[in-house]
Amino acid sequence: MREPGTPLIEVVLASNAHRPDLERLLARIEAEDHPENPEAAARAPQELADSLARYDALSSDATWFLMAYHTGNPAGLAVLSRVPKLDRRVGFLYLDELHVLAEYRRRGIGHALMDAAIELARAQGLHGIRLLTRPDNRAARSFYEAIGGRRSETLLYQFSVERGEPAS
Repeated sequence: MREPGTPLIEVVLASNAHRPDLERLLARIEAEDHPENPEAAARAPQELADSLARYDALSSDATWFLMAYHTGNPAGLAVLSRVPKLDRRVGFLYLDELHVLAEYRRRGIGHALMDAAIELARAQGLHGIRLLTRPDNRAARSFYEAIGGRRSETLLYQFSVERGEPAS
């Protein structure tokens, strides 16, 4: 039960103190994204641990994880990184991922995460936020345009690299 005066939606900058909630949220995201593969959700906590062992992104000054809670339950995640520019713009936040669990959609959580991301960009003195979405993701495109995002005609090129063992 919610305490009186507790906000329905709360967005926090995830830290190691939020790791248990982040593990649960990531497992639920994997379950939604890969319903045909229940092992994906089961692997999420270990994959988070492995990732943080390589690079402690939760303690970074250039990468942020915003977690949204709805009535105290982890409900959404935004993953952001600083992209510096060598001109008056100083840089941008790049929104790599925005995910709201299906049961919490259309409740203002995506808006709350984007509002927090905009505040983070402002606090960092950055020029704005950039992101990519798939052309066929109409819901995401409508959402970003409804909250003031401007679409540009951009081609995405992606290069995969072979990963070896991390340097010691």
